[in-house]
Amino acid sequence: MRTQAQGGRPRPARRFVPVIQLLAMLAAPAALAQGAQQGAQLFTQRCASCHTAGEGDRVGPDLRGVLDRRDEAWVTRFIQSPGALIDSGDPVASELLKKFNGIRMPDQSLNDTERANLFAFFRECTAKGGSACKPSAAAKMGTDATPEEVALGRRLFEGGEPLANGGPACIGCHDVRGIGVAGGGTLGPNLTFTFAKQGERGIRPLLAKLDTPLMRELYAKAPLTEEEQYAVKAYLADASRDGSKPRKDKDFFFLGVVGLLAALGFIGIVWGPRGKDPHHP
Repeated sequence: MRTQAQGGRPRPARRFVPVIQLLAMLAAPAALAQGAQQGAQLFTQRCASCHTAGEGDRVGPDLRGVLDRRDEAWVTRFIQSPGALIDSGDPVASELLKKFNGIRMPDQSLNDTERANLFAFFRECTAKGGSACKPSAAAKMGTDATPEEVALGRRLFEGGEPLANGGPACIGCHDVRGIGVAGGGTLGPNLTFTFAKQGERGIRPLLAKLDTPLMRELYAKAPLTEEEQYAVKAYLADASRDGSKPRKDKDFFFLGVVGLLAALGFIGIVWGPRGKDPHHP
């Protein structure tokens, strides 16, 4: 195609297609990496309770290399409706059912994007191994936590267990219903219902970044580890589910009694020797 230049001479039309193709090629690796990362999170949330990626069989098979062992179309059908595939007499599905003690995987309602991301994670894990097969511990659903994980989150929040990187305990600035004798601090917001308000998608980046002005100062050089992020998230998820009525206020009467006893003890230490009879030991 030619266009008419001034003076009647034709000139070639500008070609933009190669530039667009080049940009697409440059963007493709980043898109694939992002898809694999999202797939890793999905694996943690939806699959990791029964499967591993490179750590051996669990309730179900190890899924590292699954797309090398099985056809992608077959894996898609199995994910969508494993029971239907088993009942159809599919030999591979029937063998898996036998191998894993008759346990049937529930149907998984993944959309096309989620399934593509999950497969991108499987491929990256298969190709690279190691850390590529270990999704973020923080990506696990907070509502799936064990009682031990919730208890760890509470200890981290209260300061009963120090944070790995030396950051301050959350209780210094935040309160959660039922925590401690006197409750937590009031410099930051009350976090009792934060998980219920923010949801899994909102609270995960909040704990990962800690990017409010005050938290940036406190945690810039002492971020929470992924395991700590998950434990605190699990604790907040558990706190949000507590249906009991919140305490009206901090127990100032109790604190007053404790303070009075402490003061009397201090006075006794200071003034005790002065009140003794010098003639008696």
